[in-house]
Amino acid sequence: MITLDTNLTLYPGLYAYLPLIKSKNSKAYSAIDQYSDAQAAKGAPETQNTQSTQETDKASKTNNITNDYAALIEALKLNIPENKLAILKLIPHLELVKFLSLLNKDELLSGLKLFLKDKLLEFVYHIPKEDLLKMLFKMFISKDQILELMPIKELNHFLSSTKIEKSNLIKIFQSLSTTELAQIAESATGIPQGKKSQGELLQVVKGLDINQITDGIKGLEYKKMRGIISEMLKQDESLYTEFTHESLFKETLNFSKPSLIEGMGVIDSDQLIKFLDKLPDSFLALVVSQIDTELLSKILVNDYQKLLSSISI
Repeated sequence: MITLDTNLTLYPGLYAYLPLIKSKNSKAYSAIDQYSDAQAAKGAPETQNTQSTQETDKASKTNNITNDYAALIEALKLNIPENKLAILKLIPHLELVKFLSLLNKDELLSGLKLFLKDKLLEFVYHIPKEDLLKMLFKMFISKDQILELMPIKELNHFLSSTKIEKSNLIKIFQSLSTTELAQIAESATGIPQGKKSQGELLQVVKGLDINQITDGIKGLEYKKMRGIISEMLKQDESLYTEFTHESLFKETLNFSKPSLIEGMGVIDSDQLIKFLDKLPDSFLALVVSQIDTELLSKILVNDYQKLLSSISI
C-alpha cells in the first residue's frame, strides 16, 4: 500500500529548476493519445498498470532516501512511465499545476488532448481577440479565408471602424473599374454619375469624407465589398481587430480538435497552464509525467523528502 504524509507542504523553490529543463520528451505523449474523448469528458481516472504499480511498491521497500539522483531513478524505476505517474499522483493538485511550468510548449499542448473539443472552444472563446486572430492566422492556409466566411453584417460593421484611413482607400480605388467606382460614388451621394471617366469618378470620391466613402462601399454587392476589404487588410493587418470577437470565434467552430490544439500553440504558456489546471488530478498527473526523469528525480530528492519517506508497503 502506498501512503502519503498529509503534512506535505508546497515547496517554495520549484522555479529554480527552470534552467535544468531538457528538450527530450517522455513516453507520456503516447499515453495521452490513448485516452478517448469519452474518458476525457468524464474525467475518469486511467486504469493503472497493476504490475508497474507493484514494481513501484517493491522499489520503495528500501524506504531509504538517497541524495543520488541516478540511484533514486533506479530504486523507483522512474524510467517506467507508469511508475513516474504513480509518484506524481501522490502530489496535490496545486503543486502539480506548478510543475507545468517545467514543460515545454509542445508538452503543454499535448495535455490539451485530454479535453473534449467543446471544452477547448470554451477556452478559445475567452482568450483576447489578438490571440484569437493569431490562432486563425495559423489555422487558415490564407488570411483571405477569414473573410470568406464573414457574413455581410460583419463586413458592414467592419466598414464602420474609425481606424480606416481615407488615403488607403483612395489607393485601392485606383485599381477599380469605372463601373465599381460609379457604384461607390452613387451609393455615397445618391447622385447618378452618368458616363464619367475613371479619373473623374476618383475626383468625386476624393471629395467625400470617410464615412461617405465607406457607406458607398457598403452599397456594393457582397463579393466586391469583400474584395475591397481584403485589400484594406493587406495594407494594414491591424484592421483585423475591427471584426467583432464573436465573428472571429465562430470561424474556429468548424476546425477539428487537432487543428484547434495546433492553433492554440500561439497562446502564451501561462495561459495554457490555466487551461490545464481544469483537468482532474489523475489527468493532470499524466500531463506532468512528461517531465524529464532526471529533473523529476532532483525535485523529489531536494524538495519532496517527506513524500519519498511516506512511500511504503
